[in-house]
Amino acid sequence: MARDLVSRNVVKLVEVPEGVGGRPSKSLTVVEAQSVLASAEGSALYAFIVVSLLTGGRTEEMQLLTGARTHLDGDSTVEPRLPPYLDAWRSVRTRGDTKTSKSRRSLALPTRCIEVLTNHRMEQERQIADMGSRWQENGLVFASAVGTELDASNVRRAFRDAIADTPGLDASQ
Repeated sequence: MARDLVSRNVVKLVEVPEGVGGRPSKSLTVVEAQSVLASAEGSALYAFIVVSLLTGGRTEEMQLLTGARTHLDGDSTVEPRLPPYLDAWRSVRTRGDTKTSKSRRSLALPTRCIEVLTNHRMEQERQIADMGSRWQENGLVFASAVGTELDASNVRRAFRDAIADTPGLDASQ
């Protein structure tokens, strides 16, 4: 070892394993995402699907999203002004937090999300008025018919139903 240099490349002694293929991607193309949004329109889960698709919000984050963490007008009290956003900080995980503290994130809201969430809120207010004392207020943006947290299996089933007629997609997967 002259001048602290290795006389041969030790990496050449290592055999690199072949590895195995992972599960196939379930990502949507732009055309597929547009088809999903068109198919889901009018469904009970429409706003949930739009916000999830356009922001990249995870299902477990959207299930516990509250009005207090949804900022449709942005924040004009800071400089530079923050555009509309939502805070994806809570989850349906056991402790209620996102997976890790680094998973906490604020997601920008595109104009379409703002429109859909505004309409969703107005519809939810009508639903609350119709339910009267049977409504259980939890401040959730996406709630069950009585105001409680959405169950994951019900979200999956409603999503499959909402996109069942989407051309080129198999909703059963």
